[in-house]
Parts: sequence; C-alpha cells; structure tokens
Amino acid sequence: MGLALMRDQVSATNPMDNETLLEMLATRVSAGEISREEVLGRVGHMPTSQSPSGTGHLLANMSVTKILYVLGVAIVITGLLFFVWQIWEDIGSGSRIAITLGLGILTTALGSVLFAQKPGESIGPIFHTIGGTLIPGGALVTLYELGHDFTSLWPVVYVFGAIFVFYLLLLTVQRHAVLAFFAVANGTTFLYLLVGTMLAETYYYDSDIYAYLTMAIGASYILLAYASGDGWNKPLAGLLRFFGAVGFLGAAFSEVFDSWLWELGYFPIVIFGLFLAVSMKSRSILVVSTLFLLAHLSYITSEYFADSIGWPISLVILGFICIGLGYASITINKRYIRQTEV
Repeated sequence: MGLALMRDQVSATNPMDNETLLEMLATRVSAGEISREEVLGRVGHMPTSQSPSGTGHLLANMSVTKILYVLGVAIVITGLLFFVWQIWEDIGSGSRIAITLGLGILTTALGSVLFAQKPGESIGPIFHTIGGTLIPGGALVTLYELGHDFTSLWPVVYVFGAIFVFYLLLLTVQRHAVLAFFAVANGTTFLYLLVGTMLAETYYYDSDIYAYLTMAIGASYILLAYASGDGWNKPLAGLLRFFGAVGFLGAAFSEVFDSWLWELGYFPIVIFGLFLAVSMKSRSILVVSTLFLLAHLSYITSEYFADSIGWPISLVILGFICIGLGYASITINKRYIRQTEV
C-alpha cells in the first residue's frame, strides 16, 4: 500500500525522477512505514520467503510462455520431419523442394514480418528457428533433385556460403541472437567444407590443417563473444565462449601428441585461457581451461614417468595438483566471475 501511494505521488510530480523516488523510499524505510522485506520482495533483486533463492530467479527468467514456445518449436520440427519422411516416396521432385526449402524460406519470411511487427515478443524468432532448421537441408534436397550426384562438393560449398551470406544480410536488418546463431553455424560449415574440398582436389590430407582451422574458428568464437558484450547478441555469447574454448584448446591439445614444442607451448596457452576467463568473466572458459590443463598434466606424467620408479609418487603429486587446481578454479569463480556472469 505504501509503495503504491509513493509511486502515485512521484508520478503526479515527475514520473521520470528516479532520484526523488529513491529518496522517498529510503525515508519511508527509515521511518518504518515500509518494511525492508516488502521492498526487496517487490523489486525482486533478493530472495524473500515468497521467492526462494535459485528457483525463483530461474522461473523469473524462464517464463511459462517461453517454455511453451521452446516446446512448440521442438514439436513442430519433429512433426515436420516425420511428415516428410512418411510422404517422401509418394511425391515428386517439385513437392520435395517445396516442403523443405520452400517451407524454410516461407517460415523465415514470416519470422521477419512478425519480428518487425512485434519486436518485443518471441514469436518472430520462433519462426526464424524453424526456417533456419529447414533451409540447409532443403538446399541440399534441391541440389539432389536437380540432378547433382555429389561427386563434387563445390556446389555444396556454394550453397552453405550463400546461406551464410543470406543470414549476414538478414542480420543487418534484424539483429537477433537466433539469426546470429544460424549465421555462425552455416559460416562454420562453409569453412570446413571449403577447406575439405580444396584438400580433396589436391589429393593432400593433413590433420594438422583441420586442427589449425579449428583453433582459428575457436578463437573467432571467443572474439565474437567478447564483441557481443551486453548487446542484443548476449544470449549467444555464452555458447560462443564455451565452444570457442573447447575448439581452440581441444585442437591445440591434439597437437601435443606429435610435437615436443607443443608439449611445452601448451602450458602457456592453457594458462592464458585461465587469465582470459577472468578477463571475460566467463565460467565456461574457466572450466574448460582447467579441464584441459589437468588433461595435459596427466599426459605429461604418463608419457615421461610411467616407466620410472617415481610413477606412484607422480600420481600422488598429480592428485594434489588436481585438488589445488579445483580449489583455485572455485576461488577464481567466486571472486572474479560468479557475481558478473549471466
């Protein structure tokens, strides 16, 4: 009652004067007219008896409407896949293209229209999700129905390159994390297909090339997450940080087995990952870096001490190192990351 009366008083004088509202609120709390618990419960920044810690925050962020949207998308995509599978042999080439690529383009166009009309709602991105799922498969179906036998992968490379450019252009008009996700996914597929096709034509295969490509893509994911900041692409930034760290550190770790230079150089790389986790306030990079550091220590120990008498002692030392790294990662998370990461 007191909060409502105070809000009406401020609205009558100056509805945009937040400083006046805060001063009046502090005065009434000091005078005992409004309890601290009532303020915290109404604002929702701290848990109260009506809003349990953890669960209440999760439910506040994931509303029933959003849950139904996600469930609806999953059901729609599953239903479409089963429907296409059932009638696939009974329809012609034109119909196959229409229910895959055509439907994907149609739902994407509908998503753009709904996003423009109702930018604050999730219905537009829902249709973008359905369209983005259908378009790549529909493009491949179109290639097959037009007579391409896939002995050469260049048409597939061009298709995913075109889809990548399509989503980049769409992002210039409508900025949303769903569109950015499909741009990143199709762009990554395009790069791997491009490199693989070029290597196939030269009859040259080197796994190191894919490792370096994965490292480059992982680094680009992390840079993109850093550039996203707290903007419109923030929901995708968490995924980019995780997969970027896994891609970069995992690809670099695969090189350790064949080169002593990588064995030595991997330590500063993974330690840099720990510093990067603190700098970017990223719990996912912290966890991934810690796990790969443990993996590298385990490999070094088994590689150089397995046949020596000091192997059991090495295991004991490695165990204490694991405990120390676990404690250090928890401390870093509590002190530098947990209060800021979303």
